[in-house]
Formats: sequence, structure tokens, C-alpha cells
Amino acid sequence: MSQETPTTATTVEQHAGETVDPEITGRVIVTAMAGGFIGTVLMLPVLVGIPDLLGLFVTEPITRFAGFAAFFGYEPTLLLGVFLFGIGGVVALPVTFVVVGAFLPPESPEYLRGVSFATLYWAGFVPAFWPGADVFVTASFIVFSLLAHWVYGLALGYTLDRFVGIPQHEV
Repeated sequence: MSQETPTTATTVEQHAGETVDPEITGRVIVTAMAGGFIGTVLMLPVLVGIPDLLGLFVTEPITRFAGFAAFFGYEPTLLLGVFLFGIGGVVALPVTFVVVGAFLPPESPEYLRGVSFATLYWAGFVPAFWPGADVFVTASFIVFSLLAHWVYGLALGYTLDRFVGIPQHEV
């Protein structure tokens, strides 16, 4: 007979070097939303502040983003566009990250998965908020928006990883 101890049905199989996987709970969702809020606040100086100081910030794409509100009888405005942008950064993207973050690179450190996630969303952000201006404004938009999304992803990933861990699950 071997010296191994029998395993029970409640034992979690774990490979060497891995940690116990956190579940997706209300606390995880709230922490992710807090990280999304922090990320949204931190990305604004890069996305809006610096371009505005350089005279490059264009508000028309934000108003255009709110255009789908006309379907519900609301007129698209800059304020509505900013509100929807904020809701996306604080609610929609963090909840999505909680679900897909386990499948993103890098394996370590896990908080950098937020940067991978934000880069993927940046690829959709660029055409949605395309400034339609000259080459310098467009190039500046691409650079500043990518940097801003990396700041957002870093804040989101770090906050979630630091306080509750990034949920790891299998499909």
C-alpha cells in the first residue's frame, strides 16, 4: 500500500504553483466597478486633458456616440455621450473583464491582464470615436487613446487583483 492519503469529493485539485480560484461574487463585481471608476478617472487626463491643452480635443465624436439615444427619444448631446462613456467604463467593461480576464495574457502578473483587455476594447473605441480630422490630430488621437486605455486597464486589473483576485474559471 502506498503512503498517499485518499482524496475526498470535496478536495479541489490544484496544480503546483497555482492558487485557489476566487469565485465571481457580489464583492468581486463591486471591486471591479470600483477599479473601473478609478481607471476612468485616471484615463481622462490622458484621453482629454493633454489633447485639450494641445488644442486637439474634438467633442463631436462623443456627441455622435450618444446618437443611438435618439432611438429612445433622447437627443444626442455631449453630456449624454460623456454619461454613457462613464457608464461603460464603470459598469459594462469591469463586469466583462471579470468574466473574460481569466483567459487573457499574461499569465503573470495577473493585473496586466487589464491592459490586454483594455487594448482589445481600444480597437473598438478607435472607430467609434474617430475624430475625422487632419493627420496630426488623428495620429495624436491614436496615441493618446491607446495610452489612456492602458492606464484604464492597469487601474482595473490592479484594483481587482489587489483586493479580491482576478477570477479564474474554465468554460
